[in-house]
Amino acid sequence: MNFSKVNISIILLFIFHLVGVVGLSLSFRELFLALTPFNLLLSIGLYIWANDDYSVEFFKLCAVLFAIGYFVEVIGVNTGILFGEYTYGEALGFKILNTPLMIGVNWILLSFSIFSVSNFFLKKKWPTILLASVLMVLMDVLIEPVAISLDFWSWAAVDIPLQNYVMWFIVSLIMNTIISFNRPKLDYRISFGLLLSQVLFFTLLSMSL
Repeated sequence: MNFSKVNISIILLFIFHLVGVVGLSLSFRELFLALTPFNLLLSIGLYIWANDDYSVEFFKLCAVLFAIGYFVEVIGVNTGILFGEYTYGEALGFKILNTPLMIGVNWILLSFSIFSVSNFFLKKKWPTILLASVLMVLMDVLIEPVAISLDFWSWAAVDIPLQNYVMWFIVSLIMNTIISFNRPKLDYRISFGLLLSQVLFFTLLSMSL
């Protein structure tokens, strides 16, 4: 096996996510929930390391995506206007303005990996942007039940409001358009690895919680 940065990173991502599934499914839930911010930081660290682009332009794009994701959530959680009435629990770590900083990191990870995977299948700009935005919404559909069970966040209503998914699509559309027009170097292999490890993580947890 070729022990490249990409392969090492993919292996580690799957190991950490599978260990997380085991820990969160058994009696170690509180310990593993406390490690959630570190898992997100580790994931973005491995993604950047494997992607192998340390340019100023790339990190500027990361900052833009973080800012959009974080401040949209700040507005959303403090007003209820955008996504609906919801609050963040403690699992995602340190919060400013009732919003965990790690949520911005999560938007970066999902946006880069899903856009890269979409671009692997569709080379044209607007079909890629549209597909990536739809996949982002589907990823949120997968995440929501697990996130609620683990106290990542909670909704005031019994059912998740439709406007949540509408806003996910709109925010994703904005982010994917920005990514497309900036044309960053995104390695599809680490993007597939990150996305599949997260899909596996949330799928297994949805069956065990």
